[in-house]
Amino acid sequence: MHSLIAVYSVSNQFVMLQGTNYIGRAFFLFTIFFRTMLSELAYKIRNHESNWFDNFILGIILLSAILVGIETDKTMMLTFHDPLHLANIIIHYIFVIEILVKLYVYRDNIGLYFTDGWNMFDLFIVLLGFLPLLITHDEATYEAVLAARTLRIFRSLRSLRVLRLIGRFKQLRTIVETLLHSIPTLWQVFMLMGILYYSYAVIGVFLFGENDPQHFESLSQAVLTLFQVMTGDGWSDLMKANMYDCLHPHPFLSPLYFCSFVLVGALIILNLFVGIIIAEMDDTRKRHLQEENGEKMLHETDDGLLLRLQNYKNEFDEEMNAIIEELKRRKKS
Repeated sequence: MHSLIAVYSVSNQFVMLQGTNYIGRAFFLFTIFFRTMLSELAYKIRNHESNWFDNFILGIILLSAILVGIETDKTMMLTFHDPLHLANIIIHYIFVIEILVKLYVYRDNIGLYFTDGWNMFDLFIVLLGFLPLLITHDEATYEAVLAARTLRIFRSLRSLRVLRLIGRFKQLRTIVETLLHSIPTLWQVFMLMGILYYSYAVIGVFLFGENDPQHFESLSQAVLTLFQVMTGDGWSDLMKANMYDCLHPHPFLSPLYFCSFVLVGALIILNLFVGIIIAEMDDTRKRHLQEENGEKMLHETDDGLLLRLQNYKNEFDEEMNAIIEELKRRKKS
């Protein structure tokens, strides 16, 4: 529809050019086609609809991820250093062009671009991408590149381009937003876990410090050991080592200590994390559904909105009638 309106709006101008030569008419048609394509692309970008430009950027992100993986191979870097460096420069400036295109699309209301968290994330990654470009093609060998620690860090920043895939898939965005929205509630669980770790670490140092100095000699070592126990990595071996064949055996306290920590820390606390995240994910999905419904309503006709309102009213009336009938039945009985 957008394309048809743009073409019809200039049809009279084309009629006026009938007397001109073929080159002029061809140039005019190309101009109209190009303007129409840009107008339709801008409309789809603003409304987050699928379009060829976003698909092209997605392909470039995947290509960038492949190139980053290739750069970890010493032989490939020695053989294809210059082409890889040139490809990284081209890819980076394609991302810069993407930012400029989106800024142009949102030119009428530039605040919409900067209030979108995913746009700001993309902008941050693109700005970071300028740092690896300090590694120039003059560095002819792989060893020369690795010689400078700072440049190695900058090179590793290219891997952050892969994170832009998160913003391209709705399911991944939902997971990330769920984790971010869960942080305020998860802090309470972190506090509970910190108290648990501290208490058990102090007890562990007093009970097993002399038996197992490798794991319980200090408070920091005890906390690290408890984290290992929480993951389930060899906790039964630690328990048995403090039950028998040690300086101060604890045949009763050692099982009580380790089993209780595994029960509370590994089972209850971790299940709290899972429960909070699942609940938040359900809320995030509902929020996304409401936003999608709101966007659909903006583009829906008046008749469509009235029809939807009538359907909601019919569903409400049916539910109310069912409730009234149930109340009447209970009153009679």
